[in-house]
Amino acid sequence: MTDRKIDWGSYRPMTEIEKKAASQQQYASTVLVVMTFVNILFGTLMVAKILPLYLGMVLAFSAMFAIFVIAKKRLLDSDESLWETPKEFHERMHRKND
Repeated sequence: MTDRKIDWGSYRPMTEIEKKAASQQQYASTVLVVMTFVNILFGTLMVAKILPLYLGMVLAFSAMFAIFVIAKKRLLDSDESLWETPKEFHERMHRKND
């Protein structure tokens, strides 16, 4: 156990950066739920033999890819990358704060 105390009494309003991060997390979670339901839909159609297996798999993959691309465009700013190192992240954040 640690000896840290949690201060439940004081309330500090969220900064704009924290609001943006919270909004992005909510959007990303919603995207994951939508992607899950799309996969369940295609899985159900394949199990019910309404869609052939190969077509259902291709459509499911295409839908996931489309959802990923749309979410990536909406979540990332022009100077952000999905695959940036911690050093690049800190440099980018330093540039934004200047």
